[in-house]
Amino acid sequence: ASNLTVDLPIAAYIPEDYVPDLSTRLALYQRLANLDSIKQVEDICQEMKDRFGQMPLPVRNLLYSVRIKLLGTEAKIKQISTEGKQILLRLGNETKVDRALLQRSFGSSLKVGTTQVRLDIRQGWGRVLEAVLRSMVSSPAI
Repeated sequence: ASNLTVDLPIAAYIPEDYVPDLSTRLALYQRLANLDSIKQVEDICQEMKDRFGQMPLPVRNLLYSVRIKLLGTEAKIKQISTEGKQILLRLGNETKVDRALLQRSFGSSLKVGTTQVRLDIRQGWGRVLEAVLRSMVSSPAI
């Protein structure tokens, strides 16, 4: 498992009224904590819809957080946190980033530095964060 910490400004949990049984909820949290691929996140997402019905927002947020953690780990990000009105990605020494490409791709909503990437929290920031991480994973710097 990764030691990347992810702290996002969203409510991410499994509500009691969605999964009433405590042991089932705990088992789901345990499984989510042990996922190691985006494909597994999609699988558990489908399974939860099949077993418990349409997912409420906190559950979708939880699955989103797991995806972000997996992508961040793959991109070798050290920490993803909220600072004021920004999402902060703290880069590790091993993090490879094509800064120019990232800045061009995402423009002014992103501030790309040598040790961190900052993303303004505004409408649609969740999709942007996921896209930034996906681009960091798919096109590491040379």
